[in-house]
Amino acid sequence: MGPVLAMSLGSLALALAAIAIGVVVHLAGLGRIAPAGPIGLPGRRLRADATAYARSHRAATPLTWLATSVAAVAALGSLVAGLQAGVEEWAVLAVLAAIVLVVGLALATWRAHASLPDADGAR
Repeated sequence: MGPVLAMSLGSLALALAAIAIGVVVHLAGLGRIAPAGPIGLPGRRLRADATAYARSHRAATPLTWLATSVAAVAALGSLVAGLQAGVEEWAVLAVLAAIVLVVGLALATWRAHASLPDADGAR
């Protein structure tokens, strides 16, 4: 496997993964995906029951869509850069996509946890 093929496959996988994450969080927020194993945002409190799961994912949906769409665009840009410009440009855009995805999902997870009531019932 040549470097161009590996870069292209990596960029495409990153873009598809970003889109899939956005879809899963959105569907979980709508209640179409029940709390299950590794699917959805991390956290024991988020999976306490189906209502908390849906409510927290609904709260995280806007940040998730923002992060995943920017990451997908950067990943597709890295695909084009890898095919046309070279390794350095590809690496910059691929790393940018990964960083945006990680930071965005961390913020979305924080927002999901913040949307749940505290133990004493306050929000």
